[in-house]
Amino acid sequence: MRRIRSERPTRGAVILQHGLAAHGSVFDVPGRSLARHLAEAGHDCFITQLRGADLAADSCGSYGLDAYLDYDLPAIIEQVRAVSGRERVAYVGHSMGGVLLMLHAIDHPEAPISRFVAVGSALDYRPGKSALADQRRLLPILRRVLQRLPLRTLARLNALVAGYGPVLPIEQLNFARANIEPELHRALLREGFTDIPLELLLDLDSTFLEGGFVRRRGELSYLPRAAAFRVPSLLLVGCVDAQCGEPAVDETARLLSGAPELRVVRLGRAYGHTHDYGHFDLIVGRRANVEVWPILAEFLAPG
Repeated sequence: MRRIRSERPTRGAVILQHGLAAHGSVFDVPGRSLARHLAEAGHDCFITQLRGADLAADSCGSYGLDAYLDYDLPAIIEQVRAVSGRERVAYVGHSMGGVLLMLHAIDHPEAPISRFVAVGSALDYRPGKSALADQRRLLPILRRVLQRLPLRTLARLNALVAGYGPVLPIEQLNFARANIEPELHRALLREGFTDIPLELLLDLDSTFLEGGFVRRRGELSYLPRAAAFRVPSLLLVGCVDAQCGEPAVDETARLLSGAPELRVVRLGRAYGHTHDYGHFDLIVGRRANVEVWPILAEFLAPG
């Protein structure tokens, strides 16, 4: 966990949680730092790391959703509360980072989360088209030969041509090429990804099955209990996000019917923005600092 404090009287603590195969550095890219933008606006920012989200990933062994939701996320929330001295904390989750908070808050309707921003996250990925669904057919093969998907190596290979060569699958899943500078694009691919345990991929695959996310061997299912979610929420979606499209986010907004406040914001040229937004562009896109971050910051500090 890394803290970026505000020099102003703080508006409160904010957890910045990365997604699948990523790590917290995406929130503090030099010259394109959402964490420092929020700190300048008066927020006490905590960039957090899930197990495996570093160069020591192999030492974590195999793990899945249960490890994140039973241990990692509760520990993160309690530590941020203790360090910040705040009874309730805000939470910004990118991709799986947002999914984890949704699942946690369904399991714990009284969770001490004041406000929630989901960046490219959905509770049900079946509506619309997700490129992740196309990759599912590889899982039965991968699980026979690998314990971990070597995404770090694949991303570094993709970095060799990112921005000017053919659009390879890692880039397609994560970036809209026109909305990120080539050097930054390649740097993120070289340094911003980590490997994924097959156990975790298999757990996340349940979102594409009838009934949606489940864990503890099916003991806990989430779509039937989604109305238990009680956190004021902002859902941000990029119009060319290959992983999490607008139909999936619209369905998520419908499912989270118990939220006392819920807003969906779409980003892309069709909505008056300079560029179309992909999965990571929502955080590090060319004009994310003027088109995305202010919406997020305003929601975190209403009034």
